[in-house]
Amino acid sequence: MSSNKNECDTVVVVIAIVVFALPLTLLIPDFSVWDVVPKVRVIRFHVLQQHLSWPQLNAIVVALLILFFSLYLEIRKRNLDDMVEKVLTVSQATDTVMLEEKNRQAAALRLCVELLDVSAEHYEHLVLLRDELARKDKPNQQPPVIEPSGSML
Repeated sequence: MSSNKNECDTVVVVIAIVVFALPLTLLIPDFSVWDVVPKVRVIRFHVLQQHLSWPQLNAIVVALLILFFSLYLEIRKRNLDDMVEKVLTVSQATDTVMLEEKNRQAAALRLCVELLDVSAEHYEHLVLLRDELARKDKPNQQPPVIEPSGSML
């Protein structure tokens, strides 16, 4: 973009003022832009002197200025369109990379959950094995069996 900090481009503002102010001069009777411009005598092109009046020359100048201003605006529009296209391309590439990263993180999260489930299962098996080994290693500590005596029968 522009290196200056101004919000408006001075060249565009001046050209716009000239382009849109010149047609207003056509509304002023007996005024010609050529009265303001320094006089240059056309010697070779007598056709211009004979067949074009001052209002016609004013209209031609205004039309040319409008045409050039429109071309200038079109060039700026195309430059801006190119910049927008580049930004959209970068944005789409960023979205693609972000989607891939999201999918990668989701896969890593699923893997972590699976590992956690497997780890929990292993822990349960180890606890069961420990309990089983503890039961086997313990001496039988059952209460003494009371046998019925013969007199009770």
